[in-house]
Order: sequence, then C-alpha cells, then structure tokens
Amino acid sequence: MSNSEQSLTLVILAAGLGSRFGGDKQLAELGPNGETMLELSLKSAYKAGFSKAVLIIRPELAPMLDQALMGKFADNFSVEYCVQSMDDLPTAVEDFVDLSQRQKPWGTAHALWSARDHVHGPMAVINADDFYGDSAFSLLAEGLSTANDDWMMVGYPINLTLSENGGVNRGLCKVVDGKLVDVAEWLEIRQDASGLTGMLSEERQVIADNAVVSMTCWGFKPDIFAVIEQELSEFIKIHGKQPKTECYLPSVVQAHIDNNSHATSKWGVKVSVAQESWYGVTYPEDAEWVKVKLQQTLTTK
Repeated sequence: MSNSEQSLTLVILAAGLGSRFGGDKQLAELGPNGETMLELSLKSAYKAGFSKAVLIIRPELAPMLDQALMGKFADNFSVEYCVQSMDDLPTAVEDFVDLSQRQKPWGTAHALWSARDHVHGPMAVINADDFYGDSAFSLLAEGLSTANDDWMMVGYPINLTLSENGGVNRGLCKVVDGKLVDVAEWLEIRQDASGLTGMLSEERQVIADNAVVSMTCWGFKPDIFAVIEQELSEFIKIHGKQPKTECYLPSVVQAHIDNNSHATSKWGVKVSVAQESWYGVTYPEDAEWVKVKLQQTLTTK
C-alpha cells in the first residue's frame, strides 16, 4: 500500500502533568463551547482527513477523557488510548535503569515510542494542550500523503507563540531550502527592554522577530520508532539511573538529521510555516486570555 493510500493517524501527547499550570491542561475547557484543546485538535484532524487518533496518557486520565469525548466523533474516526509506562523500555538497556529512584516518565520521545504498537503508517504528533488551527492539520495531511520518506514539521512564527504572563521555552529552528537543519531549545523567552530575548547555554541572547519555532507539530513515517529506540537506548545508557532526566522528541529528530547530513539520499524534515496563531496555556493566567482568543478565532470562521 502506498503512503497516499494509507490512513493517517494523529498521535497526541497527553500524559503531561502541567506543573506550571497547576493541573491537567489537557482537560481544561477553553473552547467557545467548553471544548478542551484536545477535542478541538481531534476535530481539526478529522476535517483534514485523519481517520484515527492515539492518545498517550496517564492511566488515571482515561475515565475523564471518556467523559469529555463521548459521542463527539463519527464512527469512522477512532480514538485509542496508550499508557506511557516508565518500565516500557528497550530490553537492551534494562540494566542501565534504576526504576526505584525514577520520579517521572522518560519524556516526549519515550511517550511516542510507547505508541509503537498502535501506529502502522504515517502519523502526525502534537501536544494535547495546544491549539494549532485547521491549517496545520491540512498541511500535515498533505505532507504525510506524499510517497517519499521525508518527515515534516509545521512551525510557527515566534511572535504568535508568546505568553503575556511570563517566559516560555521554545525550540528555535534553522531552516535551509525548506528543510530543518537545527532545532535548539531556548528557555525563558520574553519581550524585555532589549527586545525579544531568551536563554541559550545559560546566557540571555536576542532572538530575531521572524524566527520560526517548533511547537510539537510533527509529521513522521513509521521509521521514527526505530530511530527513537536507538536514541532512547543511548540516552538511558548515560542517564538511566538519574531520577528526572528526560529524552525529548526534538533531540531525537536533531540526532537523525545530524546522522543523515552527509548521506547521499535526499531525506529530510520538510518545514511548513503555519499562518494561523498557536495558542497554549503555560501559566494559570493564560487560560482566560486563550478563552477569549479561541472565542474570536472559532466564531468568526
């Protein structure tokens, strides 16, 4: 079966704890009709042609999600749950792990790897607590339906992703000829007297106003799981006995880009830039602002 004939799966990272927000952001009712961001993304994905969603969750979220999503989708759109379990690790690295000291899951790369038995074709990967807009899912569906092996990312102009209530962390992207070359995690990005600035390598630096950032809006082919297994295994060999370290999905993507930088193949991570605003809640104070923005955005369509 060609990629163009395969069904598209949306994988949603929904196991987060929302520590800065102070609760489960994936259950916050922020839409104009009381929808969660997760529900809005599922509806956008369905409109764009996705036929299945896999939600990666903590076990205790299942009954609450059942209640929130019951009866919301057509029979030809399936929603499955996948639990991110700390002991679901590559067998080759089990001796490098001390689960008795582990205090949190292994991060977003491990979360996606946890869904490996649920996804068998091209997939989009997003956060449960972010609003991406219909156009992002249309771009993902179009890109994932091509016959080549490229991965893809939908990026956002940085000024459309900031919070008025404090600094935010963002993956700043370097894009050359439409493909991702580098994504670096910048911390505490905010507008101040020096303009737009953020922390990189423990130093506050100026950021270009037209920078593109990754907001966890990826498109992958099934080979992502083998890449994650390799990178996660290397990560655990080094950090497996530490209680809180996490393996992040952008780090896995970057490692694969670097490993293929001198290859003769034309594989890459294609970048599309969304033209709609991204909305997300980092702080409790963001919630009311996001409600207003979603009301304006979704009632004017």
